[in-house]
Amino acid sequence: MPATLPEPMRLQMPTDRLILETLLEGRNLAANIAARIDRSRNYINQRMGQLTDYGLVDKVGPVEGTGLYELTPKGGAVLVLADQYDEADDFDALVEKRTPNIEIRPPQLVDHSSESE
Repeated sequence: MPATLPEPMRLQMPTDRLILETLLEGRNLAANIAARIDRSRNYINQRMGQLTDYGLVDKVGPVEGTGLYELTPKGGAVLVLADQYDEADDFDALVEKRTPNIEIRPPQLVDHSSESE
């Protein structure tokens, strides 16, 4: 029996892009994302499950079932390449090729004041 190829990503633009852009700022709850991008919580929960299945976001703790998510390097690659989603012959292949070059750096607090203040 021949091996079946995995289903290609079926992104819901612009919603999925907005979700990924929100997570680029750092971990967030699905409920907060829903409020921020003005979509229903049910719809965002559905999209988060699909984005997790695609490997674009990870569901992280500290408590199981909290709906806390973070962006993965693959999700970052989708953001970088999002403008090519509709035109690319094989968007998934583009994402897989770009993913090893992506590093997610959460927001950082930097205090540039001197120690002598």
